[in-house]
Amino acid sequence: MYARIIFVLIVMSCSVCAQTEIPTLNADKPLEFTIPTSAAFDLLGVTPAQVTKPGNIRDFKVDWSFASWRLKPNIAIQAQPIWEIFYNRANLQKYQGATKWMKLLSTLDVSAGTIEDDNQLRRLAIAAKITLFRSHDPMDEPDLLRGATERYYEQRQELINVQQRLSDSLQRLPTTSEYLEIRMTVLQQAQALETQLTMLEKLQKQTISTLANTYLKEHWNASFLDVAVGKSYNYQKDQLDSLNLQQDGVAVWVNGCLGLGRKWLMTGMLRFTQVNIPHRPNTQELQGGLSIRYGSPKFNFFVEVLNRDRQNLFRFQSVTIAYGGDWRFGKNVMLSYGVRTVYGQRFSFKQLVPVASIACMMR
Repeated sequence: MYARIIFVLIVMSCSVCAQTEIPTLNADKPLEFTIPTSAAFDLLGVTPAQVTKPGNIRDFKVDWSFASWRLKPNIAIQAQPIWEIFYNRANLQKYQGATKWMKLLSTLDVSAGTIEDDNQLRRLAIAAKITLFRSHDPMDEPDLLRGATERYYEQRQELINVQQRLSDSLQRLPTTSEYLEIRMTVLQQAQALETQLTMLEKLQKQTISTLANTYLKEHWNASFLDVAVGKSYNYQKDQLDSLNLQQDGVAVWVNGCLGLGRKWLMTGMLRFTQVNIPHRPNTQELQGGLSIRYGSPKFNFFVEVLNRDRQNLFRFQSVTIAYGGDWRFGKNVMLSYGVRTVYGQRFSFKQLVPVASIACMMR
């Protein structure tokens, strides 16, 4: 009988000693206001909205695009290498203490994507994008979680101090049989404190998650200004020994958005592209567009106008009017959809193009 009690005491004592090392708090951090389209897909023109929302990702992301009911190999991969290497830590103090230049560089993201167009031609694009301005940075808001974090550590330290006193008294108690009941009482109190520490940590994670989600919802339409550059290629899909890449375009573009109130977002885009078509002289193309969105971080809807011309954006010879929306049905997954109506000279109707895409953060 005494042997069993002593065994239980040993196990409970080890548990109390282990609890003196408090585990690291790995609560969810506020990450991105929205899940933006990869610059590679933006360059290839297979996104539901061609006047895309600017924004940052804080992890790896995969995009799939569908321009018809037939499954096509339209996929893009996106990442932020500088953020991933230097600042993707549980503790944000390193990032929050970084210089403005390094915070700017941390927004650099690179992407690559491949599609198959309606003519069965496969195209590949690589692109890089950087954010020059953002009105809010969810990773650089030390006051957002400071109060809750300070209260958590104060409460945790009080429980640790009580638990340490119980552990010290336990070590001073004699191990003889007449003190076994007292030792069991002390260990039960220590176990209760261990449960309180676990519940306190769980409650803190929920509190941080709630604060972060509230902050993201309030600023989902934050203002951004992005600059991107990319190249596109076409290649032969039946070549076994080589892709035979042929560059068909180089582009640079600016993409900015302005939040209006809590539900509106106005976005503009200006792109310059040098088009390279085999056996033809190189041509230049200008694209400009405006978009207005209404909604929330979970659901929002847009209407956009995009004009494309070789020389003058105010000469409306190829205009696209599109409408659609985004549905963020999970923290890491977003479905986007849109319908484009393409008009030629004198706004003569030419084409109707439905497009859908899925963006998935790889967390």
